[in-house]
Amino acid sequence: MKQVNAKRKVNFLLPYLCHNMRLLDFGCGDMTFAKELKKTLPALKITGVDVLDFGKRYKDILYKRYDGHVLPFGNGAFDAVVSWHVFHHTTEPFALMRECMRVAKNSIYIVEPTFRGWWDIPGMCFMDWLFNVWKDRSISMSYRFASKDDWKREIARLGWTSEQTIDVELLPKWLPTGRSILFVCRKKKSFSGHKVHAS
Repeated sequence: MKQVNAKRKVNFLLPYLCHNMRLLDFGCGDMTFAKELKKTLPALKITGVDVLDFGKRYKDILYKRYDGHVLPFGNGAFDAVVSWHVFHHTTEPFALMRECMRVAKNSIYIVEPTFRGWWDIPGMCFMDWLFNVWKDRSISMSYRFASKDDWKREIARLGWTSEQTIDVELLPKWLPTGRSILFVCRKKKSFSGHKVHAS
């Protein structure tokens, strides 16, 4: 099941990835997604980063643990950053998105569950719990959900553009469980992030 889900994620992102780019998998978990990416595009230079260490390592994929606040990489260290259903598990999702923007040279691909109205939130919390309760590490369940417009506003405020927003949700639209949205984000030429040195 994990492998099928990883393949599905890769299929959504393939149109945006170059075969030899330096890629950061933010919130890489057990690295199943990174492994599938590497299998599909072997020339990708992938680094996975997470606050948890699931103990999984794969050939030619780097892993780095971090403190949940500052990514241990220099400005523009990666051509692109990908993040799939990660930010709502953090206490400060927009602050961490800024960190991802700092280390990304050109692009960020964010997939986040978004609510359409208050009625979606209870179902989103339940589904989030259901998909994470079985994992062999304790996942932070902060339920920091935002709307699609909230994400677009924050992306623009931080000096980036949400070039595309694509619905990648599997569940029917009539269910009150929100929608998973892929935000294709590009850096504006005039934007320069805070200078932070790699540790």
